[in-house]
Amino acid sequence: MAKGLYINMSSKDLIKQIIEKIPEKDMADLAKSSKTVNIELTDSDPFRIAIGEGKISIADGKAEKADATVKCSDQVLGDIITGKLNAFSAFMSGKVTVSGDLFFVQKMITVLGKGK
Repeated sequence: MAKGLYINMSSKDLIKQIIEKIPEKDMADLAKSSKTVNIELTDSDPFRIAIGEGKISIADGKAEKADATVKCSDQVLGDIITGKLNAFSAFMSGKVTVSGDLFFVQKMITVLGKGK
């Protein structure tokens, strides 16, 4: 799907759409894990991404116990997911912070990228 089709979508809605398009082989590799990632947005409500049992799900609010937490603006997260912004560059420049399992977050972003 072209990047332009994601204009004016929240990062949460963007992730929901992309999850449906992730190739099964890529999803299977990620879903072997059982992890939760909290997404704390500076300009929108927090949500969490839960991975396990062969699927990825999204829910409102933060999990009490998360394996990782990503903090950034909604725009930055959307730009990372659509490929307009390199995740490593965003991390190094301080546009996004990650606490907890950084390697899993990196893997998750890579898999989400395969669904766009």
